[in-house]
Amino acid sequence: MSDRIARPRTVLSKKGLMGAASIMALLVAGNAAAQAAQGSGPQQADTAAADEGAAPIVVTGFRQSLAAALDAKRNSNLIIESVSAEDIGKFPDQNITESLQRLPGIQIDRENGQGTKVRIRGLEQNLTVLNNELFVTGQEVFKVGEGNFTRTDSLESVPSELIGGVEVFKSPNASLLEGGLGGIVNLKTRNPLDLKNGLTVAGNARLNKANGIDGWKPTGAVVASYNFNDKFGIIVSGSYSKTNGHYDILGGENRGNWAFGAGRRDTATVPTNYYAPEYRYVTDRDQYRTRWGVSVGLAYRPTDTLSMDLQYFHSDLKVDTREGSVKFPFGQGESLGLLPGYKINSNGVLESGTIRAQSAEAISVVDESNIKSDNVQFGTKFDNGSNFRANVEATYSTGSLFRDVANNDVRFTKYTVRQGAVGGPLQDGVALNSAAPATFDFTYSNGAFPRFGIAPGSPQDLFSNPANGFFKSHWAFGDRSKIKGHSIRTDLAWDVDPSEKGKITLSAGFRYGQRTVDFTSGRYLADYSGKGEIDATKIPLAERDPTFNYNYTPYGYFQDGAIGYKICDLPEANKPAAFAGCSRFGNSPALITPYDTFTSNAGRVETLVNPNVPGGKVLIQNRAQMVNALKWIQNLYPSTPFSFFEDPLQTFFVKEETKTGYVMADIGGKDDSFHVNVGLRIVNTQLKVDQNQGTANPTYWGTDSWNGVVKDFDTSSVQRSYTDFLPSVNVVVDAAQDIKVRASAARVTSRQPLFDLGRGFATDFTRDAATDKFLFTSGSRGNATLDPFRAYQFDLGVEYYFGRQGLLSAGVFWKEVDSFVVTQTVPVFVNDQGGGRVGPVSQPVNGKGGRVKGFELAAQYAFPFGLGFTANYTFSDTSTEFSNDFETGLPLPGVSKHSFNGQVYFEKHGFAARASYSWRSKSYLGNFGFGDGGVTRTLGIYQKPYGQLDGQISYQVTPNFNVFLEGINLNKENTKTYLQFPELPFRYESGSRRIFAGVKFNF
Repeated sequence: MSDRIARPRTVLSKKGLMGAASIMALLVAGNAAAQAAQGSGPQQADTAAADEGAAPIVVTGFRQSLAAALDAKRNSNLIIESVSAEDIGKFPDQNITESLQRLPGIQIDRENGQGTKVRIRGLEQNLTVLNNELFVTGQEVFKVGEGNFTRTDSLESVPSELIGGVEVFKSPNASLLEGGLGGIVNLKTRNPLDLKNGLTVAGNARLNKANGIDGWKPTGAVVASYNFNDKFGIIVSGSYSKTNGHYDILGGENRGNWAFGAGRRDTATVPTNYYAPEYRYVTDRDQYRTRWGVSVGLAYRPTDTLSMDLQYFHSDLKVDTREGSVKFPFGQGESLGLLPGYKINSNGVLESGTIRAQSAEAISVVDESNIKSDNVQFGTKFDNGSNFRANVEATYSTGSLFRDVANNDVRFTKYTVRQGAVGGPLQDGVALNSAAPATFDFTYSNGAFPRFGIAPGSPQDLFSNPANGFFKSHWAFGDRSKIKGHSIRTDLAWDVDPSEKGKITLSAGFRYGQRTVDFTSGRYLADYSGKGEIDATKIPLAERDPTFNYNYTPYGYFQDGAIGYKICDLPEANKPAAFAGCSRFGNSPALITPYDTFTSNAGRVETLVNPNVPGGKVLIQNRAQMVNALKWIQNLYPSTPFSFFEDPLQTFFVKEETKTGYVMADIGGKDDSFHVNVGLRIVNTQLKVDQNQGTANPTYWGTDSWNGVVKDFDTSSVQRSYTDFLPSVNVVVDAAQDIKVRASAARVTSRQPLFDLGRGFATDFTRDAATDKFLFTSGSRGNATLDPFRAYQFDLGVEYYFGRQGLLSAGVFWKEVDSFVVTQTVPVFVNDQGGGRVGPVSQPVNGKGGRVKGFELAAQYAFPFGLGFTANYTFSDTSTEFSNDFETGLPLPGVSKHSFNGQVYFEKHGFAARASYSWRSKSYLGNFGFGDGGVTRTLGIYQKPYGQLDGQISYQVTPNFNVFLEGINLNKENTKTYLQFPELPFRYESGSRRIFAGVKFNF
């Protein structure tokens, strides 16, 4: 809601002039008007009134957007950065995250060619609000990929076109919402009464295409507003975007079962220790996105002293990710080890070699997510025109996520499955792909994206010969989340001395807010009871063998022909006569049928062309058939019903209730050469976390712990209450006519990560080829007793303004973090089919804090002949007491020590061109732990430096019509991640260039 009292906001210069221009600027319609200066505190009404009499100065294009942002920075009483509507619309940003990447001190995370998360001075613990209030995106908690990697607080579902401007607060005052350790990102919608009288319409229509994938896709937006004589107004914005992208991926963490020493299978023949993942995944990923959004604003001003406004914001994002991966086994599991002729460097990194494996497999994954959010805000404001203002506002927000993932492994080496029917003779297993080799040898040559080949002596057409292929295993899982929030607040401001010399304003306010997050993970399980599988929990106690655990039910997660009847694991006394003497992974009757090979059901086969796999192509399960996970797997096994079972250990509920009050004073008016803001915000938080843990001896919906979900569990409800006192001081002094000096000090806090709070104890298992048993590899669990992030922060800066659009600025910052959540890896014993073993379990703990210190430099200038530039550099040095096996005093995760952003632009005679380059140095992402023969090893994960070039050219054909061409990641920069040593690759994602071409219009 616009025009809140007692907090920073935008002051409009020449409202009539801003009319059509502010809408057209957002959608790159070509003209823009001056966006306002930022102020703090209740003197804003007087400033706005004074500006109404000013003579208009109209500058068009991107140059004006920079002038607006420069004015906002200069006139603010806080340390802020801002993006005007013109800047948001005029660069090829795919979402609101990317619109912020060029600001000083701002870094962004990227995934699948999209900006996802905003980092302020390197920190991800920030607060995103809509009109300075509660905002829900639906992506507060979610997972991605076959490995179920957790993600939080992404803004990729928020269309840039629906936003009228963005403010990034690096220093808070007491009226701003708490929750940003690094800062606050305020997304602002538009008020129709700030526009010209009558009708205004603007829009754009674009086509976009990414390299490596076929097809141009449509993108567009339109905004329509009507102002009824400054008394009532309505504005409606709509956005639609369809994109696709292709990415070459290297994965090393899909299975956490790495080895170095005793955990390797080839220790007897390879005495030199080396880092060996269970698998390297060489992945071909295609992603299809459809996003639409709408916002509606109503404003009513019945009198000069009273105004009301209503805002509605909706977004809907569908993401369809389709992967085809070849899995190369290394030091354990399906690997038989290195052959002679290998090369291992002094860090234990395998540089080259030949590996023999008994498993040649590829996996198809289709991951479909649908994210929705709705945000409603209503506010009313009273301003008596002299010295008193009041504001009341209420919000209601909801978000949801529905995700299903279908998975299939295919096998190119011999794979034995069960055969025979219940009641018939017991038979040993059979390999239906009998033409396939029993083992194969592959070559490995290290690099950021290593090269793989088929060694001489193994079939060179291993992955492309249909005679080798068998559809091995099938499984499906999903996530569901519901997020709800509401709030109500009131703010009051009174000018004790309303004069512009020595002005004093007192402000106070109260807010009540509540947010709930209900997250569920689950698996689709097959019911085998119709095939004669037994529910062991129903076997009478008198008939049980005390040495056997009767903890299973007739359900299964992995639909794999190698898995026989669980009945065969029962003591002989409990087996029905038809199963007497059977072995589950030996002569058991066939349970999971029917079976398909590439030749018996060629309609399931897709040929995937990928130059990164040996031979350049691989046959996989057709991913187009997997787009509805439940329907797909049910069609494969029509006689076995499937149902969704919640996984209690990955399901949690969090409720947060806050009561907040603040008092604040602003000293200094327009005629003063200083402004002082001092205040105190008090926040009481009531936190409830419902977290599930398995019982000491649980039963399972499923035949095994790895083949289902836990049935018996305990829910612990942890309830906590804590109060934070958050003082803040902000001082601005005009040291000279064009020089401002700023200083700020504040206590800040940020909420705990939701996954870290809520998740229970989750375990991962892998099949050991030598024993046909599923063994524990790694696990993770949450911690409901985590404290919030808390820190003291200090800022000092100087800004020199010169010419019409010149700025040189420098600032230093310091954050003393006394409460920080870190991830710790500990060894834990977990039962499995092999009798149990110790493996690494990651868990969040309350760290002892850390330190963030650094400085920012910025410069910009607009030359009179049409050329201009902006540039900024940030140095951010962090340290903690966290460590791994190689380093102590590790930095805070995700923080790049160096980052740089620069833009060069030219605008003249209707022609405009811009280029922008963003770069960040390497960053520490966290630790990775794995069990290695009874030893837990912990290494650091690092992302290598990343730099991206974007650009745009356009021509204003008429005052109402513009044509343009835009490009994202023109240099096709790749994302490269390594494990502790720069030469040890961990992840890799190829860069995707995206081109937009289209038109913009307004009337």
